[in-house]
Amino acid sequence: MESNESAEEIVRRCRQVSEARLKAGHESKEVMKTMLACVEAATADKIQELRTEELFQAQLRQKVSSLAENYTCGDSNMETTKATEFREWNYENSTRRIHLLHERQASKIHLLENFISPEECAAIQEAAAPKLHHGTVADGKGGSKLSDHRKAMQAGVRVPWEKEEEGDLITRVFRRIYAYTNDATGLGLEVDGQEDIMSIQYFGRGKNDTAPDRYMPHCDGDCNGLPHKKGGRVATMVMYCTAENLVGGATNFGHANVFVKPKVGAAAFFSYLDADTHIHETGFTTHSGCPVVEGVKRIAVHWMRVGVSKEHPWDSFNTNNILKSECDDGEY
Repeated sequence: MESNESAEEIVRRCRQVSEARLKAGHESKEVMKTMLACVEAATADKIQELRTEELFQAQLRQKVSSLAENYTCGDSNMETTKATEFREWNYENSTRRIHLLHERQASKIHLLENFISPEECAAIQEAAAPKLHHGTVADGKGGSKLSDHRKAMQAGVRVPWEKEEEGDLITRVFRRIYAYTNDATGLGLEVDGQEDIMSIQYFGRGKNDTAPDRYMPHCDGDCNGLPHKKGGRVATMVMYCTAENLVGGATNFGHANVFVKPKVGAAAFFSYLDADTHIHETGFTTHSGCPVVEGVKRIAVHWMRVGVSKEHPWDSFNTNNILKSECDDGEY
């Protein structure tokens, strides 16, 4: 099949083959099977061709954005990317303005105004304070290690569901995160079994700091165009709590050409799974935390998952998204 063959051309070619077989005396039933087989084979080739092209484009985006990363993050005058569309979201008797910065079926990047209150931020930071430690990255051996690629102080914050009826602020934020995620994606996520909220702090030490607090480009979940693995991450909410005298510290989505400058109370939401096909996107939500040159940046982050439950919480899956209890030898 020619690489640029259209759907109409595929059908016409397969019909010609079938008509030739009819003229040669083959039975109609067999000719119909031949016709279907021809179209299926050609379609499979076409799908593979499109898949190859999509992967090529993803690789190209990655190379271009990697080259631009330092220039983008280094521009102190860079403002948040202009929205392609604005929407309003009504929840908790409040209306919030939503900036759509990137909108595809499998990848979405939104900026939410006034998503988290100062009191809610304070509650998260207070709960995190006794447990703050240096951020780590995976060491490739099932553990974690300190790295210059992620320099920050962080701590996980458990959601105190036992206090929800008392009006607990952390549970209120958690409910809001899932309400918006389900409205925006249609994924129908439940709060049971999900990860903690992560409180993260970055500190600027001046322009002469050779290893500033930052987070290098990465995907929070899979961004490889493959089917979702049960228990894996599908969406992220980054809530900006503090931006004291901040220089740097933006969230940069280099592959999507989207830049979010921290604004206290706002949140950056992004998802990386097609709710209909359960296929992950191909890298548009790859993002980085630009170096914090001066000031203090405090954020609260939550990662949402599909396939978790009260019986099988997020930490019951290993790094390959297989339930630890299903591993035959107990190794994972």
